[in-house]
Amino acid sequence: MSDILCRWLNVELRLSKTVDPRSISKDFANGYLIGEVLHKYQLQGDFDLFLKSNTANSKLNNFTLMEPTLQLLGVSFDLSMAQAVMREQHGAATRLLYQLFILLQKKRKAGLTGTAMEAMQPAATACLHRVENDIYSERLRTVVKREADLKLQKIALKYEIKGREIYDKSVMAHFVEQQRRQKVQEEMRLQDIEKHRHARRKQHEIMTRIQTAIIQIPKPPPNRTLKALEKQQQNRKKQEAQKVHMEIAQFEKIRKKLSPAGGFGTSSLRYVSHGSQLQRPEELAQANSEYIQKIRQRLEEDAAARQQREKRRRRVLVEQMKAHEAQEEALREEQLVERLTRQSQLERRLAVQLMQLRQQKDVLRQNRVFRERQYQEQRLRDFQEALEREAALARQASLDHAEETRKEIELHDRIATERAQARYRKHSDSCREILEQIVDLATKAGEYRLLTGNLIPGKLMREWKELMFCGKPLYDSGSLEELPADPTPEQFIEVEKQEILNNQDYDEYMSMTGEWTWPEDGETKPPPSNNNILGHVVLRLQTIVNPPKPDTLPPFFPRFTLKACVLGKLFSGKTTCLTRIAKVHHIHILSANVLIQEALDAHQLGRELSVRAQHGAAVEKFLRKGRSVPDELLVDIAVEAIRAIPADSGWILDGFPVDLTQAKLLEKALGGSDTGKERKNKRSNLSVDSNAPKEPPPPSPVLDLALLLDVSDDHVLDRAAKQAYEEERSGPAGAGEESCAPAREHNVVIARDKSLGKRQIQHRITAFQDTWPKLEKWFSGKQSILMRLNAEMSEDMLFRKVESILYQVMMQSEKGEVVVLDSGKAPAVSTALVQVTPVAVPAPTESTLTQEGLTPAVKCSSSKSNSRSPKGSQSNIEKSTSEGKDVHRGAVGHSRTLSIASSYENSHGGNTSPTEPLAPTPGTAHWVYVDEPLPKEIPEYLVPYWENVCNSYVTNVKAVMQNLRTERILIIHHLFNIREEFKQYLRRPDLKQEFVSQWQQNYNSIPKDMRDDEETKAELHQRLDDLRERLWDICDKRKEEAGQERAAIMCDGWLEDHTAVLINHFSTLMQVEVDRFQDSLRLLRDYYTGMYKQVLSEAGPEFTCIPLLDIVVLEEPGTQTDKSKSSERVTKSAGKRDSEGDEKKKTKVVPLIPRRPPSTEVASMKQKGFQDPDEKLLHDIYQTALTAINNMVSVEAVQREAEENEEAQQQMDRQRLQRMSQASASAAAAANSGKDKKKAGTKKKGPPSPAQEPSPPPAPEEDSEEVCKRAIRNKIRQEYAAALDHEDSAVKVRVELVKACALCMVRVLHRQAEQAFRTMEEWLGARFLSEMNSIDQLAEVVRHHIESAAKLQSELMLVCTDFFLNGDMRVVVSPPNPPRPAPLELPTDSTLTILQLEAFYRQLRKVAPTGVQCSTDFWEILQEITSLNMGTNALPDPWMHISESQLVELVSTLTQNTEMLDWRQFLLSAALPWPTPTLPQLLQVLARFKMADAGATGSLTEEQYLKVELWFPSERALSIPEDLSEPLPYDRLANLRKFFFLLFADPNCSPARVDYVTMLLYFAAHPDPMQGFVRALSVVMGQPLRHHSSSRLLKSVPYMEEGLSESTELEEEVETQGGPRGEEGVSIPALLRAICHGGAWEACHNRFHPNWKSPDEYKEDFVKVYRELGYKVEDKIPFSILSQHPVIQDLIEGSAQYQLIDIHRALQVQQSEGEPLSLMVS
Repeated sequence: MSDILCRWLNVELRLSKTVDPRSISKDFANGYLIGEVLHKYQLQGDFDLFLKSNTANSKLNNFTLMEPTLQLLGVSFDLSMAQAVMREQHGAATRLLYQLFILLQKKRKAGLTGTAMEAMQPAATACLHRVENDIYSERLRTVVKREADLKLQKIALKYEIKGREIYDKSVMAHFVEQQRRQKVQEEMRLQDIEKHRHARRKQHEIMTRIQTAIIQIPKPPPNRTLKALEKQQQNRKKQEAQKVHMEIAQFEKIRKKLSPAGGFGTSSLRYVSHGSQLQRPEELAQANSEYIQKIRQRLEEDAAARQQREKRRRRVLVEQMKAHEAQEEALREEQLVERLTRQSQLERRLAVQLMQLRQQKDVLRQNRVFRERQYQEQRLRDFQEALEREAALARQASLDHAEETRKEIELHDRIATERAQARYRKHSDSCREILEQIVDLATKAGEYRLLTGNLIPGKLMREWKELMFCGKPLYDSGSLEELPADPTPEQFIEVEKQEILNNQDYDEYMSMTGEWTWPEDGETKPPPSNNNILGHVVLRLQTIVNPPKPDTLPPFFPRFTLKACVLGKLFSGKTTCLTRIAKVHHIHILSANVLIQEALDAHQLGRELSVRAQHGAAVEKFLRKGRSVPDELLVDIAVEAIRAIPADSGWILDGFPVDLTQAKLLEKALGGSDTGKERKNKRSNLSVDSNAPKEPPPPSPVLDLALLLDVSDDHVLDRAAKQAYEEERSGPAGAGEESCAPAREHNVVIARDKSLGKRQIQHRITAFQDTWPKLEKWFSGKQSILMRLNAEMSEDMLFRKVESILYQVMMQSEKGEVVVLDSGKAPAVSTALVQVTPVAVPAPTESTLTQEGLTPAVKCSSSKSNSRSPKGSQSNIEKSTSEGKDVHRGAVGHSRTLSIASSYENSHGGNTSPTEPLAPTPGTAHWVYVDEPLPKEIPEYLVPYWENVCNSYVTNVKAVMQNLRTERILIIHHLFNIREEFKQYLRRPDLKQEFVSQWQQNYNSIPKDMRDDEETKAELHQRLDDLRERLWDICDKRKEEAGQERAAIMCDGWLEDHTAVLINHFSTLMQVEVDRFQDSLRLLRDYYTGMYKQVLSEAGPEFTCIPLLDIVVLEEPGTQTDKSKSSERVTKSAGKRDSEGDEKKKTKVVPLIPRRPPSTEVASMKQKGFQDPDEKLLHDIYQTALTAINNMVSVEAVQREAEENEEAQQQMDRQRLQRMSQASASAAAAANSGKDKKKAGTKKKGPPSPAQEPSPPPAPEEDSEEVCKRAIRNKIRQEYAAALDHEDSAVKVRVELVKACALCMVRVLHRQAEQAFRTMEEWLGARFLSEMNSIDQLAEVVRHHIESAAKLQSELMLVCTDFFLNGDMRVVVSPPNPPRPAPLELPTDSTLTILQLEAFYRQLRKVAPTGVQCSTDFWEILQEITSLNMGTNALPDPWMHISESQLVELVSTLTQNTEMLDWRQFLLSAALPWPTPTLPQLLQVLARFKMADAGATGSLTEEQYLKVELWFPSERALSIPEDLSEPLPYDRLANLRKFFFLLFADPNCSPARVDYVTMLLYFAAHPDPMQGFVRALSVVMGQPLRHHSSSRLLKSVPYMEEGLSESTELEEEVETQGGPRGEEGVSIPALLRAICHGGAWEACHNRFHPNWKSPDEYKEDFVKVYRELGYKVEDKIPFSILSQHPVIQDLIEGSAQYQLIDIHRALQVQQSEGEPLSLMVS
């Protein structure tokens, strides 16, 4: 049946997935294929809503959608069937498919559609199906869990398991320890139970004996006692009274009913009187209230009962109604089912006939099966024989295939070995070069250590590092003095080295770092900032001369959902996987081979007009010539294919690009930008415009993904061999995975040589390995789109993984594309459109302009004149200079005139308001530069001029830097050479040995008997004295000659000459700075003058020259040529200028000044503070440079002032002329009016009218154009003045830095020379002393022989400064005794040394400076220190072998049940053993401390502290060993005394001080905490206190005797001092000081701690205690009274901070017994 169903599904229906009989349950588990079957029969119209995945959501969706269709077909499909199919139960899917098969075949025969079936269905049945569908959907949602719930459950389970593991790991140690403790407690409990059992048994025996001896006396019954009888009598009386009362009440009730209304009062009175007689009023009121209460209670109960009955009645009615409705519904359903399932007689008859036909078919089927079985057996026999024949052939083929595979593997191994060897040689060469550079650096450092006396200059080290990092050799390999036209490679290397060092020095000089930092003794100034005005001027000029090219638009492509490439080796599975992806997801796959073949086909078909045919013709041309297809043509073919892909689809490149060149060409073709092209180096520019447009960011990569299918070479060979084997077996097929795509085309036939393909596999693998590293760097580094995928897996798994990766990339590209379109692409298009088509800018509103403090006209015009970007300035300039746009130019000029005129009026008129903002200064970000049109000749002249200025500046600075480096190396070598030459001069031979040999020969020639004579001895002594005098004379003469040689070296003039050379170099650098300033000044002057003058002013005076020192004046003949060469070189470097920009420039003559000043000037220099003439020369040169700069600035200022005065004069003349014309007009008008008045006076006589003064003429109105021009000129002068001021300050800073560095270098040179001369003098004196000592040693030896009358058997030799016997025995002075080694403390047992304690202190002080630390942190520090792996292994063995549980117990004991720990207490315990002080000793030490503290500050310095004697002696008499090689014994107590100060001192004070009371409180600690508290309180009070402890625990402690002895000693001392003394009281501050002592106690904030309280709370408790004892707060209570209070007793017993713990005893016990650590008190 499964085969029939599979044939139906695969052949007839052709489902999207091939169904196999073995995987039917799995394939149909999600319901997708069932929906597809229904969709094939046009029954499932909503098939597009079906989901193909196997998730729970997909199953729920699919089975919910298909259920109505299955019900419509009549399939018995319910929830159980759906669960069975989803759970892949065996046979469930088959049964369902079989039902579908039967029903769908019937539907096909009937020819009914889904709509017809729904129309034929009765309305009741349809309604029933909808109800069932709703029930099914709800139950299915409850049964099938959602995917999110499943994931959440998995995640929760995962984290629950992880948390359980973490908890188990963390609890394991504690659990083991707890089990051990429980085990110990269980054993102790069992022992206690056994003891209790024995005790109970004995007690039981005793009790039985006692019971037997007791006489039992019976007790009366409880109801016969006197109390019981009295109680019964009282109860009886109460009952009788109640009964009578009830009878009376009943009687009165009956009487009220029977008696008339009138007699009620009397009866009630009588009743009341009778009742009052019978019962008391209280009892009567109580009885009435109880009666009324009962009545009320009964009424409430009746009401509640009625409500409950009503509720029950309603509930019964509701249940009856529901049951009735359910019965009616069931009845209707039964009728409906019966009506639906009723069959006719015809249907029954047809069913019987069908059964008969089915039986007949079964019989026929059985006969056919029997016949087929016979045929099958025959075919099996034939097939078996064929298999045997093929097996033999296959075995032979497998042997041949194995041999071929072995050869392929050998070839691959050989190629891999060659590649590995080449890679090894490459790495070895690089490592060798690096090692050689390191060796060169080491040897270079060693050489210069010899040259400079172990002091290598930092500048040299920086230069060597730079050369080393650049891969250049440190040693010179070629000479650069005479560089030939065709230099050698070594000379090329030297040129590159000099360029690297020049660039480094130039960068340091410009940034004022390294060697060019300000000296420490002077003022430090920052580097000059950038001149924004000059940068804007240069940028505008460059933009005018070289306008920027418009940006080219990127090529247009439609929107693609996916742009990717899949790369990999041969047989990596690219084509196979991509083919499946193309079929499933309809993504276009572009293969280079397929595209080339399609182009060739298009060309062969004669489509000459198409682009593809043209590409095919080009490809054919190259292939016919036997050449490969060029990369450009391949990229064009791929791009054309991409253009043909429709929009909103995706494409993937199969195996393309192959190398980096193709990748870059593809990027350029698709993106329009050549990202692989290296950017050219920018030209050097001394000023930068801060408002210049920044370079656009690099464009995003055109590809979304570059996927690498990574497989190993062995895997490739296996796949190739497997495919070749299958091809040989199955016949001709595709030649491989890479060539399968062209072979699939039916119209293409490509002949391939299989043997050639096999031979090319190795070469193609090698080619991929060669090209892939660069591609990997391209895709992963620059573009960051590379993803790797291990392709050594099955095809299905690879397909799924590649599919998921592509899906993720598509989702990311969709998300990122929205951002790019919103932020990046749209502005780029709009910018391009604006550049092509001019768009009118809307004018700003008046409100906006008013907010900015300008009028509308001003704002509009300023917006047009604003040229922060070079593009705007360029457009304005082009429009103004064009001939065909005069109208537009006039409009622009008019707007600019209005803007500047209005700005001038606002700045000089009275319309400005006090609320206006301050005007921006030139060069700031808000400054609007003046960009008036310039004549064409000015930019064309100034741009190359400025480029020459920048190039000459950089070149000259680098030349000076190179000369300085050469001079520095020359100075170092010269100083070393003169020292070595002087050392060799001191070692020159002399005649002393000849005199000594002659004297020894004469002495030995004297006979032995004569040597014994006294006179002969005296004669020999005299001869020896003469010999010594002669040798001394030789030494004195040699010393005098060496001194003369040293003086000659000092006076040879070398130092002065090279100092002058250095000064000339720095003077040249000043000259470069001055020239640069003068060039910048000329540029600015010409630029700003050209904007308002048609004719530039004449060139100023010649360039200023800084004088140089004349170093050729006083030269010796032998060295004149060398010095003249150096002077000539310096002069050339100083006067080196590039004269190409200015042809009228004359040759400069550098002035020379004398090097040595006259003697008359030396005195004046010393009076002015100059110790050295060179410093005076440098100062003069610096002043010359400053004077030149100031002169240039002043000339510009005078010229600017003259122009302003001239303009002002012209304006005044113009106004005067206008006033004169207006005055003449007014005078004529006045004359005419006078004549009229005279005529009127003659007619009418009267008093004369007063003469009217003529009104002043109105102010002449200036032309707006003139005002605008004047405002422009003022703004130009303002910008020019600001730029000039900036350049002035910058050049002055540079020149001052050059002067400071020059002074520093000259001083260093003089200091080095003085050091060399001083070293020579020291060598001279040391050699003279050594020679004199050797002469004295010789005389001493000879005198000994003379006195002993012995012959000089050994030859006496004086070699340089040494005295030898027989040439090999050197005579030296007896060396002094070696110093005794320092005392060293050796560790004993677990005791820490003082050094270890100090190390502990430093580490804890660093972690917790306050002295308080968290117990967890302290445990971690101890664990790290005591760990064998992490610690330093410097502690004693008991500390190093402590376990973690013991550490925990140690910390828990030290923390005293708090969260914090005072590490000072720990160090005190760790420092044991030290003498424990008694209370009298503590008080005595306290008294000494107070005597030493003269100021009563409460603290002492270390000096005062060491003067005070503690309770142990500070110095002890230690035995000094006689052997000097042995160290002195170590005084531990003296060093402990110093360590105690270090432990308790406050290092924040200067000097450090210690609070002695706090220190003594720490030492008041006692093994018994109660005694410790009493001792501490005694220290605070300054007097001894007594406290008798009643604790039973202390009586069993071994140290009790010590405590008792101490207390007895204290009492005896007290009694001896004064007998029964009056005890002084204790105050509240003293109690607080003692209770709140200890950092851990103060820092603990555990509110659940039973004994912890804040100081305020303690104070409140003490106040209560004092008041309870009858004292005031400020009073003092005797301690004997105070200690009896329960609160104080609890505090004393709980004062654990005063317990002294002995750590060492516990460590020793643990080491000896191996038991867990149990801390003990000492």
